[in-house]
Amino acid sequence: MITREIGEMIVKEASKVLKLNINIMNDKGIIIASGDPSRINYIHEGALKVVQTNLPVEITENNKKMLRGTLTGINLPIYFQDNIIGVIGITGDPEEIGNRGILVQMMTELMVKQAYMTSQSEWRQRTKDMIIEELLMENQNNERIDRRLSLLDLKMEAPFIICLIEIGDSSFSRSLLIKRIEEIIGEQNVIAGFININKLIIISTALTYDKVTFKLNEIVKEFKIQKIQMRLAYSTIVQNIQGIPNGYKECEIALEMSDSEHKIIPYVDVEAKALVNQIDSRFSKPFRDRILQKNLKSYVETLQVFFDCSLNIKDAAEKLYIHRNTLIYRLNKIKQESGYDPQNFHDAFAIQLAIWMNNKYEKEHLSVDKKSLT
Repeated sequence: MITREIGEMIVKEASKVLKLNINIMNDKGIIIASGDPSRINYIHEGALKVVQTNLPVEITENNKKMLRGTLTGINLPIYFQDNIIGVIGITGDPEEIGNRGILVQMMTELMVKQAYMTSQSEWRQRTKDMIIEELLMENQNNERIDRRLSLLDLKMEAPFIICLIEIGDSSFSRSLLIKRIEEIIGEQNVIAGFININKLIIISTALTYDKVTFKLNEIVKEFKIQKIQMRLAYSTIVQNIQGIPNGYKECEIALEMSDSEHKIIPYVDVEAKALVNQIDSRFSKPFRDRILQKNLKSYVETLQVFFDCSLNIKDAAEKLYIHRNTLIYRLNKIKQESGYDPQNFHDAFAIQLAIWMNNKYEKEHLSVDKKSLT
């Protein structure tokens, strides 16, 4: 069935080619789109004859009086999947129109096919969006999820890994981006969709953690090629559908707790820090204050870079843009003044915990101060 919207699009494009009036009739012979708006909604008997005979109908000065609602021209069937779904009418002298009518007919059928494919694609994505919405609920409706998956001929099998992409701009095609992601991961192994204007969720199914990690790195490369600013976080392995909401929370935490310079963040990289952040400040304060004495706080940046570099002096010195001897001097000074040796694993671990706790404390108080100002 041809809708008015599709009919109007065909009239607009076909008129550009022929520079003649174009009419689009549905399979009931009713004019649903025309370059002459006064003819819309009228019965076109020439179109009815096309539908009945499956043959083109020429209307000349001799026979137009016998066919109600017609003018001179050519009427051609519009086929879709071997069925007549409508008729295209071209107003003018049939001899002058000639073979151009066949070209317009072909163009029309291509436009109908494209419109159908687009509508199918949009329907599939809307269904995926509803599945994602249901999967992220704490109280999932498994019957609804299974029914919608069956409509798409998709299955969801463990293990699952959740990925959340935070996009910095909106100058891109959502549908093309999702399509490319599906191509990289494999259409049968992923459900992807936007959950708001700048956040894209990817749920992989039946793929190993290493396989997903590889494919996510490929996606990051694709974003770079497209020059789209983004940050990507992904969860630990989720063993059942009920664990998907928690996997999504892991992604949110990973994005929140990592620096903006990090473009791809596995939750496992921030998991220890995330667990520390769940400790009530009332309980963490004595530990934090004992470790981060006044003289140690001035070295927090140096210490964090040293820890991020896995206690590697050469790498940390390069990242801090200082000589390795300068870094060694600082580390020794920290040991002398605080009693904690950053090069000793147990001491370094205690200092790292204290730094994370202090970051959380400062962030909470900054948020309170902002609220008090508003």
